[in-house]
Amino acid sequence: MSVLSLARGVRDYMDGRVRSKDLDIPWWAPLLSAAGIAAVVVVAVLQREAAGPYVLAGMLVVVPSVSMFFIPNDSEWLKYHMWVIDLVPTLIGSAWLMSEPATAFWGQHDFAPGVLVPLTLEMVVREGFRTGTFYAIVSTLVMWGFAADSPSGIGMHLLLLVVAWILGLLILAQMRALRAERLAREQEHSRATEAERTRIAREIHDLVGHSLSITLLHLTAARRSVAEGDDPDETVAALTEAETVGRRAMAEIRRTIGVLSASGSGTSPLPTATDVIRLVEEGRSAGQSITFSTTGDLSEVDTSIGLGVYRILQESLANAIRHAPGAPVSVSLAVDEGVRLSVRNPLVGPRRSAGEGSGLAGMAARAEQLRGRLSAGADDTDGSMWKVDLVIPPHCLVRKALA
Repeated sequence: MSVLSLARGVRDYMDGRVRSKDLDIPWWAPLLSAAGIAAVVVVAVLQREAAGPYVLAGMLVVVPSVSMFFIPNDSEWLKYHMWVIDLVPTLIGSAWLMSEPATAFWGQHDFAPGVLVPLTLEMVVREGFRTGTFYAIVSTLVMWGFAADSPSGIGMHLLLLVVAWILGLLILAQMRALRAERLAREQEHSRATEAERTRIAREIHDLVGHSLSITLLHLTAARRSVAEGDDPDETVAALTEAETVGRRAMAEIRRTIGVLSASGSGTSPLPTATDVIRLVEEGRSAGQSITFSTTGDLSEVDTSIGLGVYRILQESLANAIRHAPGAPVSVSLAVDEGVRLSVRNPLVGPRRSAGEGSGLAGMAARAEQLRGRLSAGADDTDGSMWKVDLVIPPHCLVRKALA
C-alpha cells in the first residue's frame, strides 16, 4: 500500500467519523486536536521528576480524547453524550499531573495546566455551549485547586482557558451557521425542483388538453362522415388534419420539455402572444366556430407574459371544445398599456367553478405568476354563457421595446 493511498484512507475514515457525529468541521480537525493534546500531555509528563507514575495520568487524558475515532457509529446515545466518556477521566488525569510540580526541566513553564486548554476547546465544539461551558467551569476549579503553586502562576493558564472557550464558541457558531445555510440551500433546491415540475406539468397539461380536443373534433367529423356516407375525401381530410394536429402536439411536447428541462436542449422558442392567431385557426379548422378580434401590437408583449396568455387561451378553447363542441366561441385580445383576454361561449350543462379542476386551477396559477387577475365562471347576467377574463395590469407588462 502506497503512502498516498494510506493518506486517502485515513482522510476518508476521518471524514466519515466526523460526519457520523454531526460535526461540520474538516476531517483533519480532530486529528489536529488529538495531536495537540497528546503533545502537551507528553511534555507535562516528562516535566515530572518521576515520570513513570504519571504516564497513567497522561493516558487518562489522551485515551478519552481520541475515543471518538473508534466508538461505533451505531451507538446513538454516545453520539450525543461523548462527554460522559472523557469528562471525568480528563479532569482526573489533569489534576493528577498538576498535583506534582514540574521539576525535571522548564519548571517555570509547567505544561500540566495547559492540558485543559485544548480539552476545553474540543469540548465546546463537540458537545455544544452548555456542556462545553460546564467543562470550562470545572476545569477552572481544577486548575485553581491544583495549579496554584505553579511557578509560572495560574493567571496565564486561566487566560488561555478563557480564550479556548471563546474560540470554541466562535467555531460552534460558525458550524451552526454553515448547517443552517446548507439546510436553507436544500430546502430552496427542493422548492425550485417542485416548482419546475409543476411548471412542466402545467405546460404539458395545457398543450395535450388542447391538442386532444382538436383531434377529437376531427375524429368526430370523420366518424360522422363515414356513418352518413358522405364524400370519402372529407373523411380523409378530417383524419389527415387529426394526424397533423397529433404530430404537431408531439413536436411541441418535445420542444416544451427541452426548453423547460435543466439541460436546455430545446432549440425552438415557446409560443408567444403572436401565436394565439395560429391557436384560433387550429380550432376553426377542427370545426369550432370561433370569432377572434385583437387590438394592439401582439409582438410588443414580453415572451413570458405572451406564453401565459397563450396557455390560458389554449386551455379556455380546450374547455369550450370539450364542454360545448360546435358552439360559437368569442375571443378578444387587447394589448395597450396592459393585456386583456376575454373568452365567451354558451354554457352547455353543469360547469365547474374557477376553483375546481386542474385546468382552471392551472389557469389561475398562471395568472398569479403574471401578477394578473383571472375570473372564470358563468355569466352573472343570465347564466347562459361561460366566460374567462384575464387582465394583466400595465405595471406588469414588460415591452420588448424597453428591453
